[in-house]
Amino acid sequence: MPVTPKMPPAAALTCKLEALRAELRCILQHPAIAPVRRQAAEAFICQCTDAVRLEQWLALAVTECGQWEERVLAMEEKPER
Repeated sequence: MPVTPKMPPAAALTCKLEALRAELRCILQHPAIAPVRRQAAEAFICQCTDAVRLEQWLALAVTECGQWEERVLAMEEKPER
């Protein structure tokens, strides 16, 4: 059985928050997200200390980017008239 290191809860939360912030910053570079929204999001990302809220926001951003990509692909597949 693998041994998992015991990390203090505060340190574990800090690691999780930093990982979520990094993922959010990455997904916010997607072309579906306007630069103005990216800038506004940065303040939220830095101030938020609730991992659940960051996870929810990340899921929403991923969904929005996926929908944007579907729309772009659908437009590319339409024959030109």
